[in-house]
Amino acid sequence: MYNHIVFWKLKGNEEEKENLSRTVKAKLDSLPALIPEIIKYETAINIGNYGASFYDISLISTFKSEADFWKYTKYQEHDEVVDFIKTVQDSEHIVDYIT
Repeated sequence: MYNHIVFWKLKGNEEEKENLSRTVKAKLDSLPALIPEIIKYETAINIGNYGASFYDISLISTFKSEADFWKYTKYQEHDEVVDFIKTVQDSEHIVDYIT
């Protein structure tokens, strides 16, 4: 399986980040119904608040193969979500690995 993990730190104050996190999560959560290559897709909004360097939202996704992952990245719907996230993110970290 090909696994793809992404963490985003969003722009704005705490209230803005909360609103943006919900919007980003909703956009991400729409993709599995549109992209058959997705096997598993989990998004989450950070709830930690004890002083660590937290990111605001995460995605953990699984695909049958690296080829299926690359197919996923070519869907127009995926590109639209990525383009939106780029406008609201301060930073992004990605880890891809095979299990």
